[in-house]
Amino acid sequence: MSKPSFRDIVDSIAEACGWTVKEAEGSLSVDVPTGGGRSQVVVITEDVDIAEQAIVRYWSVIGSAENIDYRRCLEENARLAYGGFALRDGQLVLMDTQLVQDADPMEVGASIGNLAAYADRYERDLFGVDTY
Repeated sequence: MSKPSFRDIVDSIAEACGWTVKEAEGSLSVDVPTGGGRSQVVVITEDVDIAEQAIVRYWSVIGSAENIDYRRCLEENARLAYGGFALRDGQLVLMDTQLVQDADPMEVGASIGNLAAYADRYERDLFGVDTY
């Protein structure tokens, strides 16, 4: 029996959790309901690490990187259980990575779900919106 592909893992988790998955421009976008009528999109892109091992990069936009208290973001990084604050294309994001060869459905689901929940919380707390 062959190991499921990373995409198969994401699709099965999304189906079980009621998440919506879309594919565009070489990435997956997972729309995760976060409660109270809010949701958060987690984007998944493929990459390689320094040892040329296949990884996936999970990221979720929080808002514009302009006028952000970067010190607060770094302090929050020390408390986050999943991912960390990063800048991507002028946006403040939460980002996490994972080796593809070791992808475990429970860990993939936890990474996506927790990254969405944290990003949504910071989007609400820092910007007072539900845009991403």
